[in-house]
Amino acid sequence: MRAMMKHGSILTLTLCALFAHDAHATNTTYASTTAAAASEVPFPGSSWLAYDNNRTFFYEDVTYLSGYDAMLKGDPGANPVRNFNAWINSFIFSPATAEQFVEYFGIEMGCYALSYCRNFVAGAFVYYVTSAIFHYFCYVHPQSKEIFKDRLRPETSVILDQIALAQSSLFLYVMLPVFSDWLVEEGYTMCKYTIDELGGVLPYLFFTAVYFACVEIGIYWMHRTLHTNKWMYKHIHLLHHKYNQAHTLTPWASIAFNPIDGILQACPYVICMLFVPCHYLTHICMVFFTAIWSTYIHDTMDWNIDPVMGSKYHTVHHTHYMYNFGQVFTFCDAYWGTLRVPTEKTGIIKKRN
Repeated sequence: MRAMMKHGSILTLTLCALFAHDAHATNTTYASTTAAAASEVPFPGSSWLAYDNNRTFFYEDVTYLSGYDAMLKGDPGANPVRNFNAWINSFIFSPATAEQFVEYFGIEMGCYALSYCRNFVAGAFVYYVTSAIFHYFCYVHPQSKEIFKDRLRPETSVILDQIALAQSSLFLYVMLPVFSDWLVEEGYTMCKYTIDELGGVLPYLFFTAVYFACVEIGIYWMHRTLHTNKWMYKHIHLLHHKYNQAHTLTPWASIAFNPIDGILQACPYVICMLFVPCHYLTHICMVFFTAIWSTYIHDTMDWNIDPVMGSKYHTVHHTHYMYNFGQVFTFCDAYWGTLRVPTEKTGIIKKRN
């Protein structure tokens, strides 16, 4: 019962306190936010914390400017990754919400619990908006009549099944970025917040290319293992491969996975940070790009430019299982002998003689 109440409290705090503003009367000494503001703080800086000079938050004998200031322990410059995430969170959740999370979970867990809620809201937003845009151009736009003149359209029941699976899995998916941020904040990775920390622009470009290549190789082998390991395929990856024909694949299938499956295929983004220097904001952009990319490769259209591992290649993966495991490019499949190049238009209904 206590566990149910605690999980329910996260939702209650998020929904009920989103725009709440309660005053806290205090007469203690302010935290060191003012001093931090005077020092150089990487983007987004620290001025965003002081937008309401009439508001303060009292927690454990310290007065902060807000709940977000408390999460930063009054010093945004000490942890630029947390400062960036707190700034992003402030666009979705009010300072009152941040305060209630701190009061309920404490500073550390409150920070990560709020980021989890942020990831869930943002993940759902990206999924529905991106999938809806692709849906329009694939199935509603006038060009769809030409596309589907000789192929089957996906049934509504298939799309609803994919949405239900994606939405239910999202609760676990969004834990991985939270864990990733914890690793970065605690110094367990080689991820840096600024380009200067990587040595300048040229080292940044070099390490970004190396990081992306390692991620691409990691995803290839993780995806391939999910197929070649019989237990993993049966109990984890098979759920996604029930969509095994062109007319059962849609943009809505982008994250329609067993949640463990989705986490495993995304984990190279985290694992590679442990041994490859990378830029934090570039890493975030890559993860965001992956969400868009996953929608594209499941739309079963023939919009593709080699050597990009586009939708025509990924459709072959779903129909033939043991080919085209790569994420963005065909290089890994070509090198390790699993590339299958589609030679016909996708999903064409062949007429019997």
